[in-house]
Parts: sequence; C-alpha cells; structure tokens
Amino acid sequence: LGVSIAGGQAEGERSHGQGKLMDWYDGVLRWSLVNRWKTVLIGGGGAFVLTIGLMAYEGSRFQFQPTINVDSSQINIRMVPGTTLAETRAVSAKVASLIDASPSVERAFQSIDVGSAQIFITLKKERPQTSIVWEREMAPKLLNIADAQVSFQSQNGGGFSGRDITIILGGDDPVALKDAADKLLIEMNGVPEIRGARIDGDMLRPEISIKPRFDLAAQLGVSTTALSQAIRVATQGEIDQNAAKFALSDRQVPIRVTMSEDSRRSLSSIQNLPVPTASGGSVPLRVVADISLGAGPVEIRRYNLARRMQIGADLAPGKVSSEATNKINLLPALAHLPNGVHRVIAGPDKWQADLVTNFFLALGAGVLLVFAVLVLLYRRLLSPMVNLGSLILAPLGGLLLLLPFGLPISMPVMIGIIMLFGIVAKNSILLVDFAIEEIAHGVKPLDAIIDAGHKRAQPILMTTVAMVAGMVPTALSFGGDGAWRQPMGLTVIGGLLLSTLLTLVIVPASFSLAVDMENWLGPRLRRTLSTYKDGDDVASLSPAPAE
Repeated sequence: LGVSIAGGQAEGERSHGQGKLMDWYDGVLRWSLVNRWKTVLIGGGGAFVLTIGLMAYEGSRFQFQPTINVDSSQINIRMVPGTTLAETRAVSAKVASLIDASPSVERAFQSIDVGSAQIFITLKKERPQTSIVWEREMAPKLLNIADAQVSFQSQNGGGFSGRDITIILGGDDPVALKDAADKLLIEMNGVPEIRGARIDGDMLRPEISIKPRFDLAAQLGVSTTALSQAIRVATQGEIDQNAAKFALSDRQVPIRVTMSEDSRRSLSSIQNLPVPTASGGSVPLRVVADISLGAGPVEIRRYNLARRMQIGADLAPGKVSSEATNKINLLPALAHLPNGVHRVIAGPDKWQADLVTNFFLALGAGVLLVFAVLVLLYRRLLSPMVNLGSLILAPLGGLLLLLPFGLPISMPVMIGIIMLFGIVAKNSILLVDFAIEEIAHGVKPLDAIIDAGHKRAQPILMTTVAMVAGMVPTALSFGGDGAWRQPMGLTVIGGLLLSTLLTLVIVPASFSLAVDMENWLGPRLRRTLSTYKDGDDVASLSPAPAE
C-alpha cells in the first residue's frame, strides 16, 4: 500500500467503493434501515400491488405467441358441397386476381382440388406494412366471395378452422348443437374485435332422400335387399365384390354399371327406377318409397366421441386473441349453453392454458428449490424468506416497459420473467449472505447490513449493467423481425433496472426485520422445546401406576 507508482506519492489504504453515487446510496440505505416498516410496506407492498395490477391489465391482452412479419402467406378456400372442379378453379382464380392486385404481393401459386384450394402467396420484401397487417386488411375483401369460405391461414395454427379465433361446441344432440352454434354465431358477429365469424365446415350438400314404405313393399313382394341393391346399382354402382369382371391377360377389371350422370341428376329417373319383386316382376321405386330432395352433412365431426361444430373468425386490426376471447366468453349464448351442449377447449386455446399452467408450475418449483437450498446453507428460516420475498420485485420493471411499446404478455415475456427471477434472487443472496457472514463474525446486525449494502452494491450494479448492455441489441431488434426477441429483451431490461434499485433498498430493510424477529423468536422457541423435552424426561422416569 505504501509503494509509489510512476513517481507518485503513496496514498495509503483506500476505502471500498467511494464516490458521490455510493455516498448517496449509503444515505438512502441508512434511511431505509431507520424506517424499515415504511420501506417494506410502502416500497415492497406498493411494488407487489402494482405488479398484480399490471399482470391483470396486460393479462387481458395475453397472446400465446407473437405474430411475426414474414414474406409469405396462405389462403384456404373451401367450396360448398357438390362443387365441380371448374367451379373451384373459377373461384380460386377470382381470389388470386384479387390478391395480385395488391402492391405488396410479388407472386401467388394456386393448388386446386375438387371443392377446395390453397393459394400460397409470396410478399415483396419492400412493402408498406407487415404481413399480419396486410392479411387483416385483405381479409374483409375475401368475405364477399360467393359460395365459398375463404380465409387466411392463421400464424398460430388456427386449431381446427385455421383461423385466428376458433370456438368449438360439442354435444350428442345434433339439433341442440346446431341451434347453439347458430345463436353463438349471431352474437359473435356483434363483437368488434373479430371479423367474418362463421361456422367452418359442417356444410350441407344436396341429396336425394329415399324413405321406403315397408308395409306396401311387403305386400308387393319387394324385399329390403332388392330395394337397396336396385338403388345402389343405379346410382353408385355395384360394389367390386359383386360386380362382373372383365378378364385380361394379367388381371381382372371390375365392371361397374350405373345410370348416366344426367339421369342421376333427374328426380323423375330415380322415381321410375324398376325394383324387382319376389314374383319375378318389377314396380317403380316411387310406389314402394317416398323420394324427395333434401340436404345432409358432408361429414360428421367428433371430438372425444362427441359431435362438434366450430365457429372461426379473424381478428380485427391491432387486436390480440385474448381481447376477443374475453368478450366472446361473456356472450349469453356461450355462457348459458343448453343442456347436452358444452364448449370444447382444444387447439391454441388448450396450448395457451397449458402454457400458463406450466409456467406457474415451473416458477413455483424453482422458488421452492431455491428456498430449500438457502435453508440448508443459512440454517435459518426467515432469511431465505427475505430472498424469496425479493422475487416479487422482479417482473414490475419489465411490465412497465412493455406498456409504451404496446406489447402484450406472450411466451417470450414469460421466458424473460423466469430469467429475471434467477437474476434478482442472485442479487438478494449476495446481500443477505454477506450480512450473515459478518454477523457470524461478531459484527452488529445494523453495521453488518450497512457494510453488505456498501460492498455488494458495486458487483450487483456491474452484473446488471452487463446484462442490460447484452440485451439492448435484442430489445432493439437488430437484423430481421424482432417479434419474438423484442418482448423478452424489454422484459429483462426493464425488470433488471427497477428490481436492482428496489433490491438494494428493500432487501436490507427486510433482512433487518428478519434478524430482529429471529432474535426475538429464537430464545422463546428454544425455551418451549426444552420445556417439552424436560417434561418428557420426567414423565419417562415416573413409576407406572399400580394396577
């Protein structure tokens, strides 16, 4: 310490961490220790209440995963049942021409099948808006396409409907299920956060309904087998097992005989179809059956063995899924479903619920493990609680920083909060562990806490500054789309800055209270335990009463 360097004079022993900033912190620390209850109740309690309020407010705008800005998009087209390939091609071409007219589109590729089509879109890299904004601006124009369900493929998968919002109803009664879906659809169309609500799939197709007159058929000698075989051969053709075979040199080709397509489209041709009788004659089909035009489902969809119907919708510009879902959940048609009809939680809704549940499970498990380790290391109970209590300070800064950027809580934010819990716990452990070591060496608790704050403030601030500096490029989203990185970066930066300042003031005050409580409670517990132990010893030495 007394060696001169480069001709300078020896300055003697220097104190640790001197400067105006450290002097100011020492003053704040001493004030917080004098006003411990005010610091803990007002500072810590206020931070906790504000955190709960922000979680409730921003939780109403929860989003499973952020929407990203990509250079591609997809449109799904579903035609009404019975549509021909030519009709599907015409609708797909109409949608493609509408998309090509947009200045943001570079090219579009069509994949067409009978009754359905997909259009794969490549967007220009230089465009005035993001891909999700472009999709939500174009979505209302696609709703005007007649005889087709046209919608963009949602980025979150869209569940069963492929759209941003999917509400699924299930039940065993198809009539009650259809009525409940229709009522819910009407009410959903009045929710301003969504666009183009409609029942996806489950469309009816035209069909010919044939209901046999069994009594009259029995009198005329027409069996059920003859009736069904005549209808099947005339319309769909005989099954391959019963059809005649045309023999080739290497294989046999089934010969399927049916009525011509024009005859099958004519109701009178079906009505006059001859049905053989047991006596060898025949009667027209209309004599032994009621024939009419009707409609039936294309397919029966089920979930967990129950029939289901789904209502899909797109989000309005600037809205997130939770904003729309919260209002849909309050609709009378959904809140008061009829008996036998229930809501099915599946797809993105189930993933979102699992995400929240697993997040709190992981957070709780981590906190309990840290608490168990600290109890073993400190051999105290209240001091580890001070470390865990500091964790409530972690999310506040991150939630505050998300507000001006208008970012909702999503999966990256949750990842950032988990990171914050680890860093904030480390900061409080540095303070508490140093103070406990000082107290163990005979230093008075107040002096030990002040010395811990003085000597641990610098490494805590250094790690915080280093972590914040490392997260700045992530928060500013340098290079590419930052929809996933920016929320996590802002959460970590805001949480670190505010929680570090609060930890340096509130944790010492909390630890001071914990030490006083341990000093007050410890002797009383020891006396109580020793009393019980002495009582047990006396009782064990007393002779047993004579029988």
